[in-house]
Amino acid sequence: MIRRYSFAKLLPGLLPVAGTLILAGCQNDSVPGLQSGADYFPLEVGRYRIYAVADTLWANYQRTPSSYQFRETITDQINDATGQPGYRIVRARRVLPTDAWRDDSVMFVAATDHALLLTRNNRRTVELVFPVRKDRVWNMNAFNSLDTVAAENRYYQNVGETFQSQFGGKTYSYNQTLTTALTEDNRNGQNNAVYRSTYDQVYAQGVGPVYRARRRYIYCADQDVGTSICGRSNTRIYRGQARVEVLIEQGKL
Repeated sequence: MIRRYSFAKLLPGLLPVAGTLILAGCQNDSVPGLQSGADYFPLEVGRYRIYAVADTLWANYQRTPSSYQFRETITDQINDATGQPGYRIVRARRVLPTDAWRDDSVMFVAATDHALLLTRNNRRTVELVFPVRKDRVWNMNAFNSLDTVAAENRYYQNVGETFQSQFGGKTYSYNQTLTTALTEDNRNGQNNAVYRSTYDQVYAQGVGPVYRARRRYIYCADQDVGTSICGRSNTRIYRGQARVEVLIEQGKL
């Protein structure tokens, strides 16, 4: 079954945070083979991806939308602070397609035999685990302090499926994709009548990330919890952020 996501109908948001990266080491310097699933995030110097971004911030029930573009470019292959090899990714931002790109932040990606690790804003996360297998779970925050070491908060929701996204009247289709999402237990633990948090990423084989959506909503102020005005409703978000990114261009410099 083809899963379709209309960019225009999705809630935008989650303002980006620019940061300077402190590189962290990975545990294994070998590069996994394509059969493991590493080709869902190709690492090659000069490769770039451009995303259309829909962004919304809520404050005191007021909604402020914005839109812009991100470009992520693999600029060079380098060693991190521990001497382990990886790739530097520079993210740039512009509001209009006619604007000049302005560097926004830097990331570092390393692929081991078992996982793909991303360091951004001084925090390292486990983005993918190898080999790829539907319903496989892992701890995205195994290398940072956000969760306990034993937590299982991320899983492969779909593997090997066709995916379509839309932007500006154009449809972008991919034959082989996988989707990572919060585990059901993690969703249940974080989502209730007052709070909602979701984070989904779609990767296309031979391309990389093609769709990303992160939403964090608080539906009412602390003093209103338990009253009739406090309840889950996308039209009544007290405070929150949401951001949706759709890949619209890729290539090699």
